[in-house]
Amino acid sequence: MAAGGDANEVVQTIESGLPTRTPASDAEEISIITTGSRKAARRDRVIDEDEPLVDTTADLTLRSKKTERAEKRLQKKQTKAAKAKIPISLLDIPTELLQEIAGYLRPSDVLQLLQVNHNVRDFIQTNESAIARDIIGRRYWVLSRCFPLPLSLDNVDSSARSALLSDARQHTIQTHKKPYQHVRSVEPLKICTCMSCVMAWINLCTILDLSHWQKNLNKREPIPMIPRGTTPEWNRRLLDANAAIVEKAMDSRLVHAVILENHLSTTIQTIFRTFRGKKTVHPKRLYHLTQSEAERETDEFLERSGPPSYEPPWHRDNYYGLEAYVPNRKWDKVQEKWIYYAKGMHDNDLQWVKRWYTPKVPPTAVKEQAIEPPARSEKISEV
Repeated sequence: MAAGGDANEVVQTIESGLPTRTPASDAEEISIITTGSRKAARRDRVIDEDEPLVDTTADLTLRSKKTERAEKRLQKKQTKAAKAKIPISLLDIPTELLQEIAGYLRPSDVLQLLQVNHNVRDFIQTNESAIARDIIGRRYWVLSRCFPLPLSLDNVDSSARSALLSDARQHTIQTHKKPYQHVRSVEPLKICTCMSCVMAWINLCTILDLSHWQKNLNKREPIPMIPRGTTPEWNRRLLDANAAIVEKAMDSRLVHAVILENHLSTTIQTIFRTFRGKKTVHPKRLYHLTQSEAERETDEFLERSGPPSYEPPWHRDNYYGLEAYVPNRKWDKVQEKWIYYAKGMHDNDLQWVKRWYTPKVPPTAVKEQAIEPPARSEKISEV
């Protein structure tokens, strides 16, 4: 019974999982069972020497707040630099490119740009000569050779100036010094009075006056007549305004370009302004001008053959039958092109004026200067 009781105790002990003490005689028959996981035996990994090695290394992802702040600052800096490169205003464009753009505008548009702000005004005034040269060369190549500017008397050398202001020379040009109804007389103390400059003055004042009366001509309204020997106040103000524009054009090529722009518009309007009745035979349009060429606003059509303009309209009555006034050129039938002769005439006229009207010192004055008696103090000292 004792042995049976001991066996039951051993079984209970095994079932409970607790270690027990057994008598020495029964030690060989007792197995100790313990709880807990037992690590599996490590097996040696079989390595295939022929298997290719794959590099699976990669950069660690930066997730620190410091790194994120640095990335935001860098992105903000790059965005700000990209915005700085984009032109925000007109003056951010390079000067050469901006000057090239201005060369495609009309002269009147450039004058309107002067009123935008001080920066634009300074840019245009600084590059006025280059801008006007590009505009004239691109739009008014023909008219610029037909309507040159008169020169100021300050730009004439002293020897030629004395010849121009001599009484004999002023008496010779007395005809052109008389005031016309549509042109103010030239001022000898301001403007060179050689024949080429006098005609340049008359031509520019004439086309300005012609442009002023285009509204009347388009509406077929008569131009107001001025009685002979009278000078109305409105006409005097008109002539003074035209003369002031020409004087300003002598110092500003941009103003000269505006005058040429107005005359081109006047010429196009005059060519298209023809009365066509129901039974009227339509003649060929002067210079074969088309509507597309008129909208282009260039004087390329004036290079075609047409009637020459040898004399300016000396009176406003001549405006009614005037189609195109383009002086200082003649048509060469052999070469079939226009020959412009205004260039160089100023120098030739000055040489002619200097040759014939340079004041000469009278021989008697030279003789008296040679035998001039000594001063009174010298005579007293000799005595």
